[in-house]
Amino acid sequence: MASFKEIKKMDITYICDSCKKDFKANEIITVEACDNINIMTPMMPFVFIDKDEIITGGSKMADKSKGDRLLCCPKCKSIHLFGFTVKK
Repeated sequence: MASFKEIKKMDITYICDSCKKDFKANEIITVEACDNINIMTPMMPFVFIDKDEIITGGSKMADKSKGDRLLCCPKCKSIHLFGFTVKK
């Protein structure tokens, strides 16, 4: 998978599905993963940043004890388990 450091260097604009504001890739923040994340639809592609800053996901869950982090909107601080929408 891709390196989160490399994504942050790209000139990509994303949109937050919660607040609808747009931001650049280098503005994305991460927060410590939770221990009790439950996804209602197990086939959804869960996305997180592992301890090596590699974008990881799929059926794997983030593990707080391993140093995994979740993507967070820099504008509203909403956590996005499924990534962000690219602005076209």
